[in-house]
Amino acid sequence: MESFKNWFLQQEHIDSTRYSIETNYRTKMDETLAAYAKITLGYASAAMKKLGFHVKQVYEVKPIRMLVSSRNWDDGEWVGMVSWNPEHKCFVISKGFYNKDRQTISVQSSGKCSADSASEIVRELRNVMHTLRGTPDRHVMKLKKVPLKRGPK
Repeated sequence: MESFKNWFLQQEHIDSTRYSIETNYRTKMDETLAAYAKITLGYASAAMKKLGFHVKQVYEVKPIRMLVSSRNWDDGEWVGMVSWNPEHKCFVISKGFYNKDRQTISVQSSGKCSADSASEIVRELRNVMHTLRGTPDRHVMKLKKVPLKRGPK
């Protein structure tokens, strides 16, 4: 938390920033931190795309999160997720299975991310995704159709 405050105080002196957090005298600290989380996850998303992963961002629904897949969102595939936890004011890295029908993730495990910058988040998430690479997916085989008999053989 102290590192964020120091960073925020340094940003007051920089006028030519590309991305900024809009604040005024009515802005609460939680709103400022949520805006910072969106910017950080945006940078992390761009880095993960550059590394060859498929990324989805969810900013409209709480918690603010980023979903990362190694393939093209197959059913039962392992997926990594980074979300912002406003109560603990930290990022959380989770891994779970993607459900294509409901477009949700069944979270299997979560852990507090020690990172508070986009580059550190990408480093930790990339390590999680590399550990998931050899793990088999939870793909449920569909029932095969009964072959119809077509004429005499």
